[in-house]
Amino acid sequence: MSEKTIIPLLNKSEVETETDSNVACNSCGGGCCGGMGIKAGSDKEVVFRNIFLYVGMGAIIFIVAYLATKLISWINP
Repeated sequence: MSEKTIIPLLNKSEVETETDSNVACNSCGGGCCGGMGIKAGSDKEVVFRNIFLYVGMGAIIFIVAYLATKLISWINP
């Protein structure tokens, strides 16, 4: 019973301490994410797909908001 038991911790060891580098690029392990979730080195098709998805979602939001304001103004003139 005089033997010490080492309990592993979830803390980072001294070797793995964070430096002054950009922590956001290393946090997910998948490379730096730029605007709109596009990672550096993504294929062109993936980039275009993401951009068109965001443009489409924005267009749907604006159309629904426009129709909602027209509907509300039609109900209560």
